Amino acid sequence: MKGLLLLVLVLSLHAATPVAAEALPPLPKDAFTYVVIPDTQLYRGGGSKVREGEAPQTGPTTNPAFESRIDWIVKNRERENIVFVSHVGDITDIHSEQQWAFASNLMSRLDGVVPYGISPGNHDLEVCTSVGFNRYFPRSRYAGRKWYAGAFDGYVRADGQKVSGGNANSCQTFEAGGMKFVVLHLECNAPAPVLEWADAMMDRYADRMAIICTHMYLGFRTRELYKGRKGKKSVPDEWFGLMEWSKCHKKDGVPAVKAWETCFSKHKNLILVVSGDQGPAICWRETQKGVHGNVVHATMQDYPRTADEQDWLRLYRFRPDLRRIDVWTWSPRQNTVCENAGFRKGRDWHVFTLPLESR
Repeated sequence: MKGLLLLVLVLSLHAATPVAAEALPPLPKDAFTYVVIPDTQLYRGGGSKVREGEAPQTGPTTNPAFESRIDWIVKNRERENIVFVSHVGDITDIHSEQQWAFASNLMSRLDGVVPYGISPGNHDLEVCTSVGFNRYFPRSRYAGRKWYAGAFDGYVRADGQKVSGGNANSCQTFEAGGMKFVVLHLECNAPAPVLEWADAMMDRYADRMAIICTHMYLGFRTRELYKGRKGKKSVPDEWFGLMEWSKCHKKDGVPAVKAWETCFSKHKNLILVVSGDQGPAICWRETQKGVHGNVVHATMQDYPRTADEQDWLRLYRFRPDLRRIDVWTWSPRQNTVCENAGFRKGRDWHVFTLPLESR
C-alpha cells in the first residue's frame, strides 16, 4: 500500500511539474546567423491604434516585444555570429509620429552594430507611398555603410506622383563563412519598375547568393480564401501558397505569383525569399525551382503579436560545411524555442532545415 501511495505521489508531482522550455542550442562551429524579424505592429501608449469603442491611449509609446527582439540581437551578436538582420515590414501599426519615432530610435541600436534592412509593409505605406518610412529611414541614414549597395530611385505613376523612391526598396551585401550575399528589401507589392530594378541588382551581383525580403509573398493564396478563414479553427493546406492578391499600389501592385514569374524565377543566384504580413496564417514555407533549375526556399513568418512576450524571431543559421540552413524560431522574453503557435502545432513548423545547393 505504501508503495502504491508513493507511486501516486511521484506521478502527481511529475504531472504538476511544468515541462522545461527548450533553450536555444549553441551555435555550431563555423556557422553564422541571418536574423529575420516578423511584423512588429503591437504598440502601447500615445500614438497607438484606436479600436472601435476604445478611448485613445496616453502616456509613453512602447512596444516591449519589438524592443526585446532588438536588444537580444545586440547582446547576442557575437555569440550567435549574427551577420545580417532583415525586418519583413509592418514596423508600425498606423502612421503616427510616435510610432515612427519609436521604431527609428529602436532600430538605431543596430546602427554600427550589424547590417540590416527593412521592407516597408502595407501598414508602413501611406496611401501607397513611403513618405513616413523615408522620413525616418532615409537613404542618407545608410549611404555611408560599406554594406549598403543603394536603392531604387522611384518612378512616376499614372497620376503624376513619384513613388517607391528613397529607401523603400534597398539593396545590401555581406560576406560570411566564405560565402557572399546580396539582399534586396522590397516594399509591399513592389510595382513593375521596382522589379526591373531588382532584376538589374541581382544581375549586377550574380556572383553572390541572393536573398529577397518582401512583406507579402506567402500566405492565403486568394483574398476570398483569406476572408473565408474567419470562424474556422484551421483551414486546409491547399489554401496557402504564393499570394495571388495584393494590398498596396492599387493596379500597380504586383502580387507574389507575378513577381515570381516576371522577376524572382529568372535569377539562378536566388536562394531564399522571406516575408511576413499573414498573421492568420502564422507561418508557411515552400520550395520553388527557378528557370535555371535552382532551388529557391520561401518562408513566411508572422507570429502572434497579441501579448508583449510574443517576440518570436527567426534565426537562419547557415552551415557552410553541411550546405544547409538550420532555422530556429526563438522568443527572447520567453527564453524558449517555439513548439506550437496557434493552429500551427508541431515543432516541424517552427524548427526545420533548408538544404543549400553547391555553387
